[in-house]
Amino acid sequence: MSAAGPQPKRSQYYMDPDNLDEELAKVPLFMSHLPEEENDTLEALQSLVYDGPPEEIAENFKNQGNECFKEGKLKYKDAIDYYTRALDIDCKDQKINEACLANRAAVNLELGNYGRVLRDCAKCLELNPQHTKALYRSARALLVLDRVDEAHDCCVHALAVDPDNEPVKAIQKKCIARKEQIEAKQRQKEEKERKEKEEKQRLEQAFKDRKIKFEITDKEVREKANIQLDPETNTLSWPVFFLYPEYKESDYIQSFNETHTFLDHLEIMFEQRAPWDERGEYTPDNLEVYFENNQKLNTGIIKIGKKLPLGKILSLDQYVVTNGVPSFIILPKNSPFKEEFLAKYKKQ
Repeated sequence: MSAAGPQPKRSQYYMDPDNLDEELAKVPLFMSHLPEEENDTLEALQSLVYDGPPEEIAENFKNQGNECFKEGKLKYKDAIDYYTRALDIDCKDQKINEACLANRAAVNLELGNYGRVLRDCAKCLELNPQHTKALYRSARALLVLDRVDEAHDCCVHALAVDPDNEPVKAIQKKCIARKEQIEAKQRQKEEKERKEKEEKQRLEQAFKDRKIKFEITDKEVREKANIQLDPETNTLSWPVFFLYPEYKESDYIQSFNETHTFLDHLEIMFEQRAPWDERGEYTPDNLEVYFENNQKLNTGIIKIGKKLPLGKILSLDQYVVTNGVPSFIILPKNSPFKEEFLAKYKKQ
């Protein structure tokens, strides 16, 4: 048995060849990003960066942040971290602090963190009100947030410092164009509201002229009721329900002009036999039209001539339009159901 010689001591960076990429990632020299877990070697190296004057330390962090920013989106988080470290140093060089604030704003601008952009730019402008990059980045963030007047104001201040700054000029043009869009939309909105208000006033006057009475039990239904006033003919068109209680069926007429008669619509609707009409009784000539008298002191059901126009009925003292949609009961003549149905109202 031969004596074993002295064994070579393994380096602290001994690496498993089967997991080379993973092992390299643990070595500070080869790290692609700052690790989340503790790393003794990295901590030892990092402690060295805090040796020296505050200005030198802050400048070093700023430069590292710049390098990370240049490398692209995957390094943006590290860039923000380095700029933050630089700002945490008690550095008396305001130029370094201005640069770190403006550069951190630039990173957050790329990430879409517009609130952070504005906060850093505001701090930068407190240090230097003429910092054009901070004004430019503020303008970009404000424009995205549709705070157009503020964005334009930043451009004005930046151009007062640097009149030939083309990026600022480009943002200023966008601000002007966006403001024009917003103002155009506002004018359209105001014009629409004006027309709607005038239309509502004309409708209310038309109802008043015709002595039409309303009862509102459902505001949502009333608002959706599409009552139209034709300004050329000065006639109203109503949404109307025809109810067929015998079969629990109904028809909804979207536009019943007040000059048209009930028979006009019945002839169209019952030109062909309704699928639910078991006995074939629902024909224009064999139908009668009724409405409920909803007045509190005089309830009942009232028969009306089907050759009468809608407008005449709606103007009757006994008729009340419920929620903006008139409704009428349609019954066949000489029908046992009709007699039973009308008898219920006589008992009331």
